[in-house]
Amino acid sequence: MFDKFILKFGDNQFYNAIKITFTAIVSFFIFYSSADFTAAFTVTLGALLCAPIDISSNFKHKVIGLLMVSVLIPVLSFILTYTYNYFWIFVPVFCVLVFFSAFISLYGLRANLLSFTLLLTISLSFIHHDKPEILLTNCLYLLLGGLFYTFVSILFYFIKPNRYINLEVAECIEITGDYLDLRAQLWQKDADRENINRQMLQKQIRINELHEHIREYLVYNKARTLNSNNNRKLLVALTSLVEILELSMANTFNHQEFIDFFKGDEAVLDEYRMLAKNFSITLKRLAFNIKTNKKHHSKMSLLNDFKKLKFKMNEFLEHQNIPVYDENAVNISNLLFYADKQIEKIKGLERVYKERVNADELRGKYRDLEKFFTPEHYRLKTLTAHLNFKSSTFRYSLRLTLTMFIGLIIGKIFDFQNAYWILLTIVVIMRPGYGLTKQRSTHRIIGTVIGGILGITALILISNNVVLSILAIIAMLLGYWFSGIDYKVGVTFVTFYVILIYGLLTNNAESHLVFRILDTVIGALLAFFATRFVWPTWELYSVHTYLEKSLRVIKLYIIEVKYYYIKKGEPPTSYKLARKNAFIEVGNLMASFQRMIQEPKTKQINRAELYELTVLNQTLVSSAASIGTYIQFHKTTEASDAFKLVMDYVNNNLSQALHNLDFEAEITSDTEEDFKISMGQLKAIRRQEVEKMDIDDALKIQKLEESQLIIDQLIWMSNLSEKIEKLTLKIK
Repeated sequence: MFDKFILKFGDNQFYNAIKITFTAIVSFFIFYSSADFTAAFTVTLGALLCAPIDISSNFKHKVIGLLMVSVLIPVLSFILTYTYNYFWIFVPVFCVLVFFSAFISLYGLRANLLSFTLLLTISLSFIHHDKPEILLTNCLYLLLGGLFYTFVSILFYFIKPNRYINLEVAECIEITGDYLDLRAQLWQKDADRENINRQMLQKQIRINELHEHIREYLVYNKARTLNSNNNRKLLVALTSLVEILELSMANTFNHQEFIDFFKGDEAVLDEYRMLAKNFSITLKRLAFNIKTNKKHHSKMSLLNDFKKLKFKMNEFLEHQNIPVYDENAVNISNLLFYADKQIEKIKGLERVYKERVNADELRGKYRDLEKFFTPEHYRLKTLTAHLNFKSSTFRYSLRLTLTMFIGLIIGKIFDFQNAYWILLTIVVIMRPGYGLTKQRSTHRIIGTVIGGILGITALILISNNVVLSILAIIAMLLGYWFSGIDYKVGVTFVTFYVILIYGLLTNNAESHLVFRILDTVIGALLAFFATRFVWPTWELYSVHTYLEKSLRVIKLYIIEVKYYYIKKGEPPTSYKLARKNAFIEVGNLMASFQRMIQEPKTKQINRAELYELTVLNQTLVSSAASIGTYIQFHKTTEASDAFKLVMDYVNNNLSQALHNLDFEAEITSDTEEDFKISMGQLKAIRRQEVEKMDIDDALKIQKLEESQLIIDQLIWMSNLSEKIEKLTLKIK
């Protein structure tokens, strides 16, 4: 429990919350005046509006982004406040600015954060619309606040320049540990394997994102990679983490068969389950030590655990009089091989954080890194290509513009005290998809009510302004921290500190609470109904696109596995790229499906089939990775024509599946009869050939292992591809 508490306080969310809170407090007190709070609030607001765009990667990009948004915030505020009293000029200016602020989100993560910041700025531009005489002064204060936040962010960067990326690596190690823990749970008798596999897919999505963050950092810091010990560590750590994930995905065992096989001596299986659990514990301990900046000392003796496991399994085979050539003995040998290799990769990752990494240990790891990272390009052509109703971003931008305009009119007609809260609520809640918008609407209303009640209660019970100020600072810190972890909790703390601040500065905090709740409810309802009925974007249509992408990259990956088995040697860059793309697109497909099941039941057509297709795609990738991993770590025999034909058959089924979904794909002329003959050759002939070979037992066992693993995976891949083809025909 204590370790989890420390881990949460050591993550990037908390680090960023400290930075934002520190900037807000310092800027407020620097410009504080008992006569007029306007300067302090406006400078603080300028600083807070800059915070969302502050993501770490390349230092140059970070500074340029912060300076750019520091200027854009006062410019937008000036334009909107200046035109506010000229209705027929203001309306088109407001709508155009909202639309394009939302529309630029299609350029990727940074643009999405910039979009959010600009929309927040537009929402808050009307705070002082009734005081045009101080417009220029307020805009200068906003600029000053943005520049001050930029200065603080740069200061924090130079105090701990590697903190962000080291925490990203630590999080990646921790979530990889969670992934291995879930794999360990699969070995339990009463395991809910469907639920566990679903959780594993969700973990894999986040792991893929973190791999990309680390690649991005390394690509942008290329000049320092070979002479910075930290960057050398990052490079080797990334390689190890990718290999740990691949090994885990590649070695998919029939857990129930193993459980039944060891029914006579369950202690053997318990020993393996404990070793698999210790993989997870070791990684989580390493992540903890990185986050807390402690020297890492492994508490687990994985090698000793492996030796005990190997001894017990061999003893079990001897006791059961099972020959080494038996299929079960070969399966156990493959299981032990996986455990041995996973220990090797985990120990290698630990060594990275125990010792310095020498430049010669990189062994060309950096050479093709840029090929694995997709940079964001800000082309005008991308923008113009999405100016149509086929684009979900275009529909979202129109929907948001219309909703914010309606919110503005409602606030103007009914003369709400703080009408800009309606716009703020719409910006924060509304998302392109229905599911997340609905969830955020509920969470924001609940968080606002709870936070408001807590704030008023604190004002009633506590009369000491110093205590209230301390509570407000703590609530602000927790609000920004939890906003990225648990939105409902984040809103609760944000509302709590807003009410406390109003209570400290005015005598009518209760009325502010009433208006805040009312504005939040109105904004949430507008966002919810607009997402549901105004040019809605349903995930049902997007999930088919993700399914197409997933099938295409799996086809490419299978082709790469096929040629890798033929050519042998070190895995080529094309193979690694195909593997990475397959992992990512299957994760994207799962994420799309998760969004779809949050939408109305009427928009969940073929839900069961789509879920099964998602799982089948994941399993097919794992099966292909199993062959690729085996080739990588073993000296394999020459690929037979039967192997090539079966791999082509699998790919042909995927092409047919794409055709079933009305997508183009090349289908070869191989018949199912060719496939059946090939499978017959593989199953009947290969084992006989091996057993007749005049070679020693150790080599014969190795070749039997290869034969059994490859054949089993080919049969499995064939079955999976046939199921995929039939399911796509069913949902056509």
